[in-house]
Amino acid sequence: MGAVSATAGKRMKSSAGRVLLVIPSATSFRTFLTGVAFEWRRRGGAIAVSAGPDLPGDHAGDWPAGVERFEMPGTRLGSPTGLVRATLTLRRQVRQWRPDIVHAHFAASALVAAATRASIWKDSCDWLATFHGMHLAINSTLRSRVVAALERWSARQMTNVCVLNREDRDALAGTVSLSQILLHGGYGVGCDLDAFDPGLFPGAERRRLREAAGIPAEAFVAIYVGRQVAFKGYHVAVRGFLEAEAAGLQAWLLIVGAADRAHTSGLTAAERRMVARHPRIIRTGWQQAVAPYLAVADVTLLPSIREGIPVIAMESLALGTPVITVDARGCRDVVRDGVDGVVLPEASPALVARTLAALHGDCVMLRGLSAAAIAGRARFDRRCFATAEADLYSRLIDARLITRMAGLR
Repeated sequence: MGAVSATAGKRMKSSAGRVLLVIPSATSFRTFLTGVAFEWRRRGGAIAVSAGPDLPGDHAGDWPAGVERFEMPGTRLGSPTGLVRATLTLRRQVRQWRPDIVHAHFAASALVAAATRASIWKDSCDWLATFHGMHLAINSTLRSRVVAALERWSARQMTNVCVLNREDRDALAGTVSLSQILLHGGYGVGCDLDAFDPGLFPGAERRRLREAAGIPAEAFVAIYVGRQVAFKGYHVAVRGFLEAEAAGLQAWLLIVGAADRAHTSGLTAAERRMVARHPRIIRTGWQQAVAPYLAVADVTLLPSIREGIPVIAMESLALGTPVITVDARGCRDVVRDGVDGVVLPEASPALVARTLAALHGDCVMLRGLSAAAIAGRARFDRRCFATAEADLYSRLIDARLITRMAGLR
Protein backbone atom coordinates (compact mmCIF):
# COMPACT_ATOMS: atom_id res chain seq x y z
CA MET A 1 0.00 0.00 0.00
CA GLY A 2 1.10 3.57 -0.60
CA ALA A 3 1.03 6.35 1.95
CA VAL A 4 -2.59 7.26 1.27
CA SER A 5 -3.92 3.73 1.66
CA ALA A 6 -1.94 3.27 4.88
CA THR A 7 -3.60 6.39 6.23
CA ALA A 8 -6.99 5.05 5.24
CA GLY A 9 -6.25 1.78 7.00
CA LYS A 10 -5.15 3.63 10.14
CA ARG A 11 -8.32 5.71 10.04
CA MET A 12 -10.50 2.60 9.82
CA LYS A 13 -9.01 1.34 13.08
CA SER A 14 -8.93 4.64 14.99
CA SER A 15 -12.24 6.27 14.15
CA ALA A 16 -15.81 5.32 13.33
CA GLY A 17 -15.97 8.29 10.99
CA ARG A 18 -17.56 11.71 10.83
CA VAL A 19 -21.31 12.33 10.49
CA LEU A 20 -22.96 15.67 9.81
CA LEU A 21 -26.67 15.81 10.60
CA VAL A 22 -28.75 18.47 8.84
CA ILE A 23 -31.93 19.38 10.74
CA PRO A 24 -34.49 22.16 10.17
CA SER A 25 -34.35 23.29 13.81
CA ALA A 26 -32.18 22.77 16.85
CA THR A 27 -35.38 21.87 18.69
CA SER A 28 -35.97 18.89 16.38
CA PHE A 29 -32.45 17.61 17.06
CA ARG A 30 -32.77 17.91 20.82
CA THR A 31 -36.21 16.32 20.79
CA PHE A 32 -35.63 13.34 18.50
CA LEU A 33 -32.00 12.76 17.56
CA THR A 34 -29.66 13.27 20.51
CA GLY A 35 -29.68 9.51 21.11
CA VAL A 36 -28.18 8.97 17.66
CA ALA A 37 -25.43 11.47 18.42
CA PHE A 38 -24.63 9.84 21.77
CA GLU A 39 -24.54 6.35 20.25
CA TRP A 40 -22.25 7.42 17.41
CA ARG A 41 -19.87 9.14 19.81
CA ARG A 42 -19.92 6.06 22.06
CA ARG A 43 -18.62 4.07 19.10
CA GLY A 44 -15.74 6.49 18.65
CA GLY A 45 -17.17 8.60 15.84
CA ALA A 46 -17.42 12.35 15.53
CA ILE A 47 -20.74 14.07 14.95
CA ALA A 48 -21.83 17.60 14.15
CA VAL A 49 -25.24 19.14 13.61
CA SER A 50 -26.14 21.82 11.09
CA ALA A 51 -29.41 23.12 12.49
CA GLY A 52 -31.77 26.00 11.93
CA PRO A 53 -33.06 28.16 14.79
CA ASP A 54 -35.04 26.84 17.74
CA LEU A 55 -38.78 26.62 17.25
CA PRO A 56 -40.79 29.50 18.77
CA GLY A 57 -41.21 29.02 22.50
CA ASP A 58 -38.25 26.65 22.89
CA HIS A 59 -35.97 28.20 25.48
CA ALA A 60 -34.10 25.05 26.51
CA GLY A 61 -30.76 26.46 25.49
CA ASP A 62 -28.84 23.28 26.36
CA TRP A 63 -26.72 21.47 23.80
CA PRO A 64 -25.16 18.01 24.16
CA ALA A 65 -21.49 18.04 25.07
CA GLY A 66 -19.16 16.75 22.38
CA VAL A 67 -21.57 17.50 19.52
CA GLU A 68 -20.40 20.36 17.35
CA ARG A 69 -23.14 22.75 16.24
CA PHE A 70 -23.22 24.72 12.99
CA GLU A 71 -25.81 27.41 12.38
CA MET A 72 -28.15 26.99 9.42
CA PRO A 73 -30.53 29.68 8.12
CA GLY A 74 -34.18 28.81 8.64
CA THR A 75 -35.72 27.04 5.63
CA ARG A 76 -39.13 25.82 6.81
CA LEU A 77 -41.18 28.53 5.09
CA GLY A 78 -39.91 27.55 1.65
CA SER A 79 -38.34 30.85 0.60
CA PRO A 80 -36.19 30.45 -2.55
CA THR A 81 -33.79 33.03 -1.14
CA GLY A 82 -33.62 31.07 2.11
CA LEU A 83 -32.91 27.88 0.16
CA VAL A 84 -29.99 29.52 -1.66
CA ARG A 85 -28.56 30.87 1.60
CA ALA A 86 -28.93 27.51 3.29
CA THR A 87 -27.30 25.70 0.35
CA LEU A 88 -24.29 28.02 0.37
CA THR A 89 -24.02 27.63 4.13
CA LEU A 90 -24.14 23.84 4.05
CA ARG A 91 -21.66 23.65 1.17
CA ARG A 92 -19.19 25.70 3.23
CA GLN A 93 -19.75 23.51 6.29
CA VAL A 94 -19.24 20.29 4.32
CA ARG A 95 -16.00 21.55 2.83
CA GLN A 96 -14.69 22.70 6.19
CA TRP A 97 -15.77 19.78 8.37
CA ARG A 98 -15.26 17.07 5.72
CA PRO A 99 -17.79 14.47 6.92
CA ASP A 100 -17.96 10.88 5.76
CA ILE A 101 -21.76 11.07 5.84
CA VAL A 102 -24.18 13.96 5.46
CA HIS A 103 -27.57 12.92 6.82
CA ALA A 104 -30.54 15.27 6.35
CA HIS A 105 -33.76 14.77 8.30
CA PHE A 106 -37.18 16.06 7.15
CA ALA A 107 -38.11 17.31 3.68
CA ALA A 108 -36.82 20.88 4.05
CA SER A 109 -33.33 19.75 5.06
CA ALA A 110 -33.36 17.02 2.41
CA LEU A 111 -33.94 19.72 -0.22
CA VAL A 112 -31.05 21.79 1.13
CA ALA A 113 -28.77 18.75 1.17
CA ALA A 114 -29.79 17.78 -2.36
CA ALA A 115 -29.15 21.30 -3.67
CA THR A 116 -25.80 21.33 -1.89
CA ARG A 117 -24.69 18.04 -3.34
CA ALA A 118 -25.76 19.12 -6.81
CA SER A 119 -23.62 22.25 -6.44
CA ILE A 120 -20.48 20.35 -5.43
CA TRP A 121 -18.52 19.15 -8.43
CA LYS A 122 -16.97 16.27 -6.54
CA ASP A 123 -17.66 14.94 -3.07
CA SER A 124 -16.15 12.16 -1.00
CA CYS A 125 -19.01 11.32 1.34
CA ASP A 126 -22.35 9.56 1.40
CA TRP A 127 -25.53 11.63 1.36
CA LEU A 128 -28.60 10.38 3.19
CA ALA A 129 -32.08 11.83 3.55
CA THR A 130 -34.72 10.61 5.98
CA PHE A 131 -38.27 11.65 5.11
CA HIS A 132 -40.55 11.64 8.14
CA GLY A 133 -43.79 11.30 6.19
CA MET A 134 -43.70 12.11 2.48
CA HIS A 135 -46.14 14.23 0.49
CA LEU A 136 -45.28 11.84 -2.35
CA ALA A 137 -47.48 9.18 -0.76
CA ILE A 138 -50.47 11.55 -0.42
CA ASN A 139 -50.31 13.92 -3.38
CA SER A 140 -53.86 15.22 -2.73
CA THR A 141 -53.53 19.00 -3.08
CA LEU A 142 -51.61 21.37 -5.34
CA ARG A 143 -49.22 22.16 -2.50
CA SER A 144 -48.68 18.45 -1.85
CA ARG A 145 -47.95 17.85 -5.53
CA VAL A 146 -45.37 20.65 -5.57
CA VAL A 147 -43.69 19.35 -2.42
CA ALA A 148 -43.83 15.80 -3.80
CA ALA A 149 -41.96 16.94 -6.92
CA LEU A 150 -39.27 18.50 -4.70
CA GLU A 151 -39.09 15.28 -2.67
CA ARG A 152 -38.53 13.27 -5.84
CA TRP A 153 -35.75 15.57 -6.97
CA SER A 154 -34.15 15.54 -3.53
CA ALA A 155 -34.29 11.75 -3.36
CA ARG A 156 -32.52 11.40 -6.71
CA GLN A 157 -29.52 13.36 -5.42
CA MET A 158 -29.02 11.09 -2.41
CA THR A 159 -26.83 8.04 -1.99
CA ASN A 160 -29.65 6.48 0.03
CA VAL A 161 -33.13 7.53 1.08
CA CYS A 162 -34.57 6.45 4.46
CA VAL A 163 -38.31 6.19 5.12
CA LEU A 164 -40.31 5.23 8.20
CA ASN A 165 -43.22 3.28 6.71
CA ARG A 166 -44.06 1.00 3.81
CA GLU A 167 -46.40 3.46 2.08
CA ASP A 168 -43.58 5.95 1.66
CA ARG A 169 -41.24 3.24 0.42
CA ASP A 170 -43.75 2.09 -2.17
CA ALA A 171 -44.46 5.66 -3.31
CA LEU A 172 -40.74 6.33 -3.71
CA ALA A 173 -40.01 3.11 -5.58
CA GLY A 174 -40.54 4.64 -9.00
CA THR A 175 -38.24 7.57 -8.27
CA VAL A 176 -35.05 5.84 -7.14
CA SER A 177 -33.81 2.28 -7.16
CA LEU A 178 -35.28 0.01 -4.50
CA SER A 179 -31.73 -0.77 -3.41
CA GLN A 180 -31.31 2.89 -2.44
CA ILE A 181 -34.42 2.96 -0.23
CA LEU A 182 -33.91 2.01 3.40
CA LEU A 183 -37.01 1.22 5.45
CA HIS A 184 -36.54 1.53 9.20
CA GLY A 185 -37.45 -1.75 10.79
CA GLY A 186 -38.90 -0.32 14.00
CA TYR A 187 -41.16 2.57 14.93
CA GLY A 188 -39.48 5.59 13.37
CA VAL A 189 -37.42 7.65 15.81
CA GLY A 190 -39.09 5.83 18.67
CA CYS A 191 -39.81 7.16 22.12
CA ASP A 192 -37.71 8.04 25.17
CA LEU A 193 -39.20 5.43 27.48
CA ASP A 194 -37.40 6.83 30.53
CA ALA A 195 -39.02 10.24 30.10
CA PHE A 196 -42.46 8.74 29.38
CA ASP A 197 -42.50 6.23 32.21
CA PRO A 198 -45.91 5.88 33.89
CA GLY A 199 -44.07 5.19 37.14
CA LEU A 200 -43.08 8.86 37.23
CA PHE A 201 -46.73 9.86 37.49
CA PRO A 202 -48.56 7.88 40.17
CA GLY A 203 -52.09 8.85 41.07
CA ALA A 204 -51.07 11.46 43.64
CA GLU A 205 -48.77 13.19 41.17
CA ARG A 206 -51.43 13.23 38.47
CA ARG A 207 -53.87 14.80 40.89
CA ARG A 208 -51.28 17.40 41.85
CA LEU A 209 -50.63 18.24 38.19
CA ARG A 210 -54.35 18.61 37.55
CA GLU A 211 -54.74 20.89 40.54
CA ALA A 212 -51.82 23.03 39.35
CA ALA A 213 -53.48 23.36 35.94
CA GLY A 214 -56.83 24.26 37.46
CA ILE A 215 -58.50 21.03 36.32
CA PRO A 216 -60.84 19.18 38.70
CA ALA A 217 -59.47 15.86 39.93
CA GLU A 218 -62.35 13.81 38.48
CA ALA A 219 -62.70 15.67 35.18
CA PHE A 220 -62.47 13.89 31.81
CA VAL A 221 -59.51 15.42 29.96
CA ALA A 222 -58.55 15.17 26.27
CA ILE A 223 -55.24 16.50 24.98
CA TYR A 224 -53.88 17.59 21.62
CA VAL A 225 -50.08 17.81 21.38
CA GLY A 226 -48.28 19.19 18.35
CA ARG A 227 -48.24 21.96 15.83
CA GLN A 228 -51.61 23.61 15.36
CA VAL A 229 -51.89 22.66 11.70
CA ALA A 230 -54.71 21.19 9.65
CA PHE A 231 -52.84 18.17 8.27
CA LYS A 232 -52.18 17.01 11.84
CA GLY A 233 -55.89 17.26 12.54
CA TYR A 234 -55.79 20.21 14.93
CA HIS A 235 -59.07 21.61 13.65
CA VAL A 236 -60.66 18.15 13.74
CA ALA A 237 -59.61 17.69 17.37
CA VAL A 238 -60.95 21.09 18.42
CA ARG A 239 -64.23 20.74 16.52
CA GLY A 240 -64.69 17.21 17.80
CA PHE A 241 -64.26 18.41 21.38
CA LEU A 242 -66.71 21.26 20.84
CA GLU A 243 -69.26 18.94 19.22
CA ALA A 244 -68.99 16.53 22.15
CA GLU A 245 -69.51 19.40 24.54
CA ALA A 246 -72.55 20.62 22.60
CA ALA A 247 -73.99 17.10 22.95
CA GLY A 248 -73.64 17.28 26.71
CA LEU A 249 -70.12 16.02 27.48
CA GLN A 250 -68.53 17.95 30.34
CA ALA A 251 -64.82 17.66 29.56
CA TRP A 252 -61.59 19.62 29.37
CA LEU A 253 -59.20 20.05 26.43
CA LEU A 254 -55.47 20.65 26.79
CA ILE A 255 -53.72 22.10 23.74
CA VAL A 256 -49.94 21.74 23.93
CA GLY A 257 -48.09 23.28 21.00
CA ALA A 258 -48.02 26.42 18.91
CA ALA A 259 -49.30 27.73 15.61
CA ASP A 260 -47.14 27.30 12.51
CA ARG A 261 -46.77 30.21 10.12
CA ALA A 262 -46.05 27.80 7.28
CA HIS A 263 -49.39 25.99 7.54
CA THR A 264 -53.04 26.81 8.21
CA SER A 265 -54.68 25.63 11.43
CA GLY A 266 -57.93 24.72 9.67
CA LEU A 267 -60.00 26.77 12.12
CA THR A 268 -61.98 29.85 11.20
CA ALA A 269 -61.32 33.17 12.92
CA ALA A 270 -64.51 32.74 14.94
CA GLU A 271 -63.42 29.27 16.08
CA ARG A 272 -60.02 30.59 17.10
CA ARG A 273 -61.68 33.25 19.24
CA MET A 274 -63.93 30.61 20.79
CA VAL A 275 -60.92 28.48 21.70
CA ALA A 276 -59.15 31.50 23.20
CA ARG A 277 -61.99 32.31 25.60
CA HIS A 278 -63.34 28.82 26.34
CA PRO A 279 -63.23 28.18 30.12
CA ARG A 280 -62.32 24.50 29.79
CA ILE A 281 -59.76 24.73 26.98
CA ILE A 282 -56.23 25.27 28.29
CA ARG A 283 -53.57 26.38 25.84
CA THR A 284 -50.02 25.92 27.11
CA GLY A 285 -48.04 26.92 24.03
CA TRP A 286 -44.93 25.02 23.02
CA GLN A 287 -43.45 22.84 25.76
CA GLN A 288 -40.11 21.09 25.93
CA ALA A 289 -41.42 18.46 28.35
CA VAL A 290 -44.84 17.11 27.38
CA ALA A 291 -44.96 14.02 29.63
CA PRO A 292 -46.58 15.88 32.58
CA TYR A 293 -49.35 17.12 30.28
CA LEU A 294 -49.98 13.66 28.84
CA ALA A 295 -50.10 12.33 32.39
CA VAL A 296 -52.95 14.73 33.17
CA ALA A 297 -55.03 13.51 30.22
CA ASP A 298 -57.41 10.58 29.88
CA VAL A 299 -57.06 10.41 26.09
CA THR A 300 -54.89 11.92 23.36
CA LEU A 301 -56.39 13.28 20.14
CA LEU A 302 -54.33 12.73 16.98
CA PRO A 303 -56.71 12.88 13.97
CA SER A 304 -53.72 13.39 11.65
CA ILE A 305 -53.67 12.51 7.95
CA ARG A 306 -49.94 12.98 7.31
CA GLU A 307 -47.38 11.31 9.54
CA GLY A 308 -44.30 9.20 9.15
CA ILE A 309 -44.45 7.39 12.48
CA PRO A 310 -46.12 9.79 14.94
CA VAL A 311 -43.91 10.37 17.97
CA ILE A 312 -46.65 11.84 20.12
CA ALA A 313 -48.72 8.68 19.68
CA MET A 314 -45.81 6.57 20.94
CA GLU A 315 -45.14 8.93 23.84
CA SER A 316 -48.78 8.91 24.83
CA LEU A 317 -49.12 5.13 24.72
CA ALA A 318 -45.83 4.63 26.57
CA LEU A 319 -47.29 6.71 29.39
CA GLY A 320 -50.56 4.77 29.33
CA THR A 321 -52.76 7.43 27.74
CA PRO A 322 -54.93 5.90 24.97
CA VAL A 323 -54.94 7.62 21.56
CA ILE A 324 -57.83 8.49 19.25
CA THR A 325 -56.36 8.65 15.76
CA VAL A 326 -57.17 8.04 12.09
CA ASP A 327 -56.69 5.14 9.68
CA ALA A 328 -53.82 6.95 8.00
CA ARG A 329 -50.20 6.16 7.21
CA GLY A 330 -48.09 5.94 10.35
CA CYS A 331 -50.98 6.40 12.77
CA ARG A 332 -52.42 2.94 12.17
CA ASP A 333 -48.89 1.49 12.51
CA VAL A 334 -48.63 2.73 16.10
CA VAL A 335 -52.15 2.67 17.56
CA ARG A 336 -53.88 -0.72 17.77
CA ASP A 337 -57.58 -0.21 17.27
CA GLY A 338 -59.57 -1.44 20.25
CA VAL A 339 -56.38 -2.48 22.05
CA ASP A 340 -54.61 0.71 23.15
CA GLY A 341 -56.65 3.30 21.30
CA VAL A 342 -59.28 3.96 18.67
CA VAL A 343 -58.49 4.20 14.94
CA LEU A 344 -61.21 6.18 13.18
CA PRO A 345 -61.98 5.51 9.49
CA GLU A 346 -61.57 9.21 8.70
CA ALA A 347 -60.62 12.53 10.27
CA SER A 348 -64.13 13.56 11.26
CA PRO A 349 -65.10 15.89 14.12
CA ALA A 350 -68.35 13.95 14.53
CA LEU A 351 -66.44 10.68 14.95
CA VAL A 352 -64.05 12.30 17.43
CA ALA A 353 -67.02 13.64 19.40
CA ARG A 354 -68.76 10.24 19.51
CA THR A 355 -65.56 8.48 20.56
CA LEU A 356 -64.89 10.96 23.34
CA ALA A 357 -68.42 10.45 24.64
CA ALA A 358 -68.08 6.66 24.45
CA LEU A 359 -64.79 6.58 26.35
CA HIS A 360 -66.08 9.02 28.93
CA GLY A 361 -69.04 6.73 29.54
CA ASP A 362 -67.02 3.49 29.76
CA CYS A 363 -64.29 3.76 32.37
CA VAL A 364 -63.66 0.00 32.22
CA MET A 365 -62.82 0.22 28.52
CA LEU A 366 -60.66 3.29 29.12
CA ARG A 367 -58.67 1.51 31.83
CA GLY A 368 -58.26 -1.52 29.55
CA LEU A 369 -56.86 0.59 26.73
CA SER A 370 -54.46 2.25 29.16
CA ALA A 371 -53.25 -1.08 30.57
CA ALA A 372 -52.66 -2.49 27.07
CA ALA A 373 -50.75 0.66 26.05
CA ILE A 374 -48.38 0.27 29.00
CA ALA A 375 -47.96 -3.45 28.35
CA GLY A 376 -46.87 -2.76 24.75
CA ARG A 377 -44.64 0.27 25.37
CA ALA A 378 -41.29 -1.56 25.00
CA ARG A 379 -41.65 -1.77 21.22
CA PHE A 380 -41.16 2.01 20.96
CA ASP A 381 -37.74 2.16 22.66
CA ARG A 382 -35.77 4.98 20.99
CA ARG A 383 -32.49 3.21 21.70
CA CYS A 384 -33.40 0.75 18.93
CA PHE A 385 -33.52 3.65 16.46
CA ALA A 386 -30.19 5.07 17.66
CA THR A 387 -28.51 1.68 17.34
CA ALA A 388 -29.93 1.11 13.85
CA GLU A 389 -28.75 4.55 12.68
CA ALA A 390 -25.23 3.99 14.01
CA ASP A 391 -25.12 0.54 12.38
CA LEU A 392 -26.11 2.13 9.06
CA TYR A 393 -23.36 4.75 9.35
CA SER A 394 -20.79 2.06 10.09
CA ARG A 395 -21.81 -0.02 7.08
CA LEU A 396 -21.66 2.95 4.71
CA ILE A 397 -18.31 4.18 6.00
CA ASP A 398 -16.75 0.72 5.96
CA ALA A 399 -18.00 0.11 2.40
CA ARG A 400 -16.56 3.43 1.19
CA LEU A 401 -13.20 2.79 2.88
CA ILE A 402 -13.01 -0.71 1.39
CA THR A 403 -13.73 0.71 -2.06
CA ARG A 404 -11.03 3.35 -1.67
CA MET A 405 -8.47 0.84 -0.50
CA ALA A 406 -9.30 -1.55 -3.35
CA GLY A 407 -8.74 1.28 -5.82
CA LEU A 408 -5.27 1.93 -4.45
CA ARG A 409 -4.00 -1.64 -4.92
